[in-house]
Amino acid sequence: MQWGHIKTLFILSFLILNIYLVFQFVHKQQDADLGIIFSQETTIEDQLEADNISLPELDTNVKEETYILTSERVFDEKELEKIQNKDGQQTAVINGNSIISQLDDPIPIPKNATKQEISDLVKGQIFFPDEFVYWDWYKDLNVLIFFQQIEGRTVYYNEHGPGLLLVYLNDKNEITHYTETLLSKTDAQGSGSKPLIQQMQAIEALYNSNDLHPNDKVTKIELGYYSRLIEEGEQVFAPTWNVTVNGGERNYFINAIEGFTFSSIDKTFLNTMIEDNIYKIHSLDDKDEKKFEPFLDLLNKKQQFKNRSEIEK
Repeated sequence: MQWGHIKTLFILSFLILNIYLVFQFVHKQQDADLGIIFSQETTIEDQLEADNISLPELDTNVKEETYILTSERVFDEKELEKIQNKDGQQTAVINGNSIISQLDDPIPIPKNATKQEISDLVKGQIFFPDEFVYWDWYKDLNVLIFFQQIEGRTVYYNEHGPGLLLVYLNDKNEITHYTETLLSKTDAQGSGSKPLIQQMQAIEALYNSNDLHPNDKVTKIELGYYSRLIEEGEQVFAPTWNVTVNGGERNYFINAIEGFTFSSIDKTFLNTMIEDNIYKIHSLDDKDEKKFEPFLDLLNKKQQFKNRSEIEK
């Protein structure tokens, strides 16, 4: 009889325990479901506010754009004559489309010069100054980067070369050399205009990929172009959002049609361009190559600095 009571108590205890565990499971499941519902109802604006990420005023009337098709600009005879007779500079044009210049007298960049002052100083020395906009001073290699603008929009980081002005500085922050290439006129590419992702969608893409951090300030977002592919010597460029964070501390690019994101690539890009310019100088005839030996020495030093930095890592 006593054993029967004990057995009954065990059964009741296990039954109560099972009921308790089932109750706990159901309760947690309900909490999880509520969390999902809450997450679904939380907007990107709410998430940005919770992380104290501030935005500029956004354009909410973005509609459609096309991919554009263009090629490298080849200079005509008049332009070539002007380039080859530039006062105060030793110049060469490679393949009819790539300018290399060596200044007779280095031009110092004033200490604490503003971006506008640097831009004005450089544009007083180059060809086709109205085509370019100053982007940045990459101080590790001491190079000023200018991008070409097409129809008022910047063409970012064209790794295939055209549309780029690179200004090289010596150890005293003096302008000594520059290289310059341009893109020609553009045509629409493909089957017509395509809808663009909105600026807030571009911000959301960066947030979801953890490229925006708590307390970040999105300083600017504007539309430009980024190289998409090459077709038989012509390049296709995609409309691209440039999102500037913390006043230029970081830059991100979002394909405004397809939506994929990528960050600025100053170092990799410049290393490729330096190698390309070394190759171009070596392609000159012996007389011109000798004339540009100081430029070649400068480029080799910058390349050695790059290699040394990589080894030290």
